[in-house]
Amino acid sequence: MAMELGPGIPRMCPCGALTILLTSKTKENPGRRFYRCGVVFGENHLFKWADEALVEEIEALAVKQSTIENEINEVKDLILDMKKDITEIVEVVAALSTKLRK
Repeated sequence: MAMELGPGIPRMCPCGALTILLTSKTKENPGRRFYRCGVVFGENHLFKWADEALVEEIEALAVKQSTIENEINEVKDLILDMKKDITEIVEVVAALSTKLRK
């Protein structure tokens, strides 16, 4: 039995060879695309259906997108806090400047 690696689109076989994308010509899966080792087909070499790999890739990207969105919201909050701090600093400097002019 051929082996499957982690989630998503496989780039390399465990043997170190690059993967290739082929189309099944079997009666069970006619026209279905799959990734396999670019050198050897068989045990200890990669085999993965392309449709499953793409779904996994999209799921992984959705998780990354969610993480990035959360990080962006945290940065926005930090920027708002900095703007408030800058406003307070400007007000203090203006008050001190007014006091020094008197």
